[in-house]
Amino acid sequence: MRFMLFLLALMAPVPALALSCLAPSVERSFAQFDAAEEVYIVVHGRLTFDPDQLPEGMTQDPLPPNETLVPARLKGLSLTHSGFTLPFDQELTLEVQCAGPWCGGAQTGEDVLAYLRKDDGAYFLAISPCGGSVFGTPRPAMLKKVQRCLAGAKCEGR
Repeated sequence: MRFMLFLLALMAPVPALALSCLAPSVERSFAQFDAAEEVYIVVHGRLTFDPDQLPEGMTQDPLPPNETLVPARLKGLSLTHSGFTLPFDQELTLEVQCAGPWCGGAQTGEDVLAYLRKDDGAYFLAISPCGGSVFGTPRPAMLKKVQRCLAGAKCEGR
């Protein structure tokens, strides 16, 4: 009898698991990182790393590690009050975070707008499954929005 109940329980419908995220915006991200206690800088440039070091996430590993550290490099310009004008060419660490089978990701060689945390002279880019700290192939309008945020304009995401 217990075995039959066990089999019935296995066949019962279960809710589908899904990750629910608010769509990221450069304005909302700016406000979030500007309010953080840590020091953040905004950089527009080319991100490179070994993609084989990223966690697989949904593709093969149903339980990837909570965080994977990946060495990377970002070369471009950081944001100043004059715009994206300060040369930036630094090694950094991608902190790729997973929530169950969902993992953050990025494309190597891609042009990005990134919010980097500076900690003891080193740079870190936290990449979560919901996004918000790195935007691939940013449009000129996105870059202008971030510049307006730094200049003190109302900075809210949709």
